[in-house]
Amino acid sequence: MMVAIALACVSTDCANKSEDRRAKNVHIIVASDTLLSGMLASLLPPSRYSIEAILPPGQCPGHYDVKLSDIEKMKKAALIVSFRGMPFMNKTKLDERTQLLVDAEGRNWMAPDSYRYGLGVLAKEFSKRFPEDRHEISIRKEKAIQEVEAEETSLIERIKQAGLPGMPVIASSMQKEPLTWIGFRVVAEYGRQEAMSTREVVRLLEIGKNQRVLMVVDNLQSGPDVGKGIAETLSVPHVVLTNFPSEKGYLETLRENVNAVLSAATGEVKKQRSTL
Repeated sequence: MMVAIALACVSTDCANKSEDRRAKNVHIIVASDTLLSGMLASLLPPSRYSIEAILPPGQCPGHYDVKLSDIEKMKKAALIVSFRGMPFMNKTKLDERTQLLVDAEGRNWMAPDSYRYGLGVLAKEFSKRFPEDRHEISIRKEKAIQEVEAEETSLIERIKQAGLPGMPVIASSMQKEPLTWIGFRVVAEYGRQEAMSTREVVRLLEIGKNQRVLMVVDNLQSGPDVGKGIAETLSVPHVVLTNFPSEKGYLETLRENVNAVLSAATGEVKKQRSTL
């Protein structure tokens, strides 16, 4: 009996040590937001990397206050990945050697073509830093790109069938690139609520009336109600899109964004045609 107990203890001890070794081989990667964390999750083998995001998907990067729990999370990370210019990341004051700053190069990575570009950027960087996983990162990158391309083809077909390409819209500057990808013609754009003067509102209303815009599109993170009054004055739909993937992931969030504009646009096109 005593021998059996001793053997059980030895077995348990070995199992614990084995788990400790596996834990030590897992790299903790912390991303500034859900866009980067989702891309990294598609590129990196889950058995070797644990990935977390700091910024909640619905919050504005410019107004987010870093929490102590965020700091603790980043201190444990092997690498912290952030878009260059994220204001809240400047408050962390962590060792620059553990940080990877990504330059979006003025692109909105929620748009599928820019998302694929971003996958390439991140795959290249991580292949340099973790050469032992270079081959698997390459394979996973190609798979992720194929999935995005397949979804993009499907969505573009729906957009074309709805007759949306070329239709005029007014939008938050944060949503200009995704809307252009959808096929809309962004005839005027605007910034955050604090930048919306009376003169700016008058300008947007004049353009909206002259161009017979289809809708006004806000960006969730920079202010979901910035363009609401303009849409109401023009009597057109007001749509809010997100610039960061929800917990459902990038592809599902992309579908939801497209579905939101398709739903609003279809009804507005019918209304405008009935008044001609």
